[in-house]
Amino acid sequence: MSHSPRRARGFTMIELLVAVAIIAILIALLLPAVQSTREAARRTQCRSNLKQLGIALHSYHDLHRTFPPATVFSGYDTAPVHTATDQAAYAWGAFVLPQIDQAQLFQTLNVNGQELHLLLQDPDQRPLVKTVLNVFKCPSDNAPDTNTKRGFSNVIYGKQSAATSNYVVMMGNVWRTSQNWLKNRYDPYGTFWPNSRVRMADMTDGASNTLIVGERDWDRGAAIWVGTRNYQGTGNLALRQVAGTTLTKINDITTEATGGFSSQHQGGAFFLMGDGRVVFLSENISYDDTGAAAPANDASMLNMGVYQRLARRNDGQVVSDF
Repeated sequence: MSHSPRRARGFTMIELLVAVAIIAILIALLLPAVQSTREAARRTQCRSNLKQLGIALHSYHDLHRTFPPATVFSGYDTAPVHTATDQAAYAWGAFVLPQIDQAQLFQTLNVNGQELHLLLQDPDQRPLVKTVLNVFKCPSDNAPDTNTKRGFSNVIYGKQSAATSNYVVMMGNVWRTSQNWLKNRYDPYGTFWPNSRVRMADMTDGASNTLIVGERDWDRGAAIWVGTRNYQGTGNLALRQVAGTTLTKINDITTEATGGFSSQHQGGAFFLMGDGRVVFLSENISYDDTGAAAPANDASMLNMGVYQRLARRNDGQVVSDF
């Protein structure tokens, strides 16, 4: 008795569509979890970056008995003469290079022996300011390695970009307004400003209650680590390259214009406290803009919210719960 071979049964169109639908559902269910896990890892790295910068700042303090200045300006106490040949200056990120295992770069830049504007005049040395240092970059941010929005401009060396940084030091609550803008532009209750020499002992409100470094994302004016631009010719535009204030809320749409703090993390941003802790502050933290543009000693400063109080190290308004 002969038997004909049985034909192999394939997938029907309906079965194939069902299989595809099941796979699509599984992907839809798993993708958010994968993305959430990746963002959690990026947040952990961002927190670690700030922790490392905190260790570096405290190591610098141990060595020099003071935190580094936001930047160093010659002629800082003199009149505001705006010219196209004003000089670029090194900033806090360059000063702590030895404390973040970048002693060789510190020596090559000759931070202690050569002003930044002189280095920029040398075509062979200019590429040094574009050196990418991952400790200054938040992995959640979409910033390019070279910050084309920030940099240096001078009639001698032209326009020069520099490596991006997502972290800026805290200057306090306001950009003060004054005829002698350069000397009076900072908030005297902040921790960093041009030529500052703030010590741990100067944080009389408590180091654990004082913000000293925070995030700024690419979309809202990310910084550079190496220095500031054309400081007399551009006013606080120069300082925004390395420092920030709590003049506006976290993640405010005007952050780039005001030199505030922001991030690509959902709902807030990471900050480094004076005691080395890293905290995540909600973008909804208490904030009051009543005295935002007032002089630093103005009575309206009494209306400041928790966020603004945390930016001030010694105004006697201690914040213990935030």
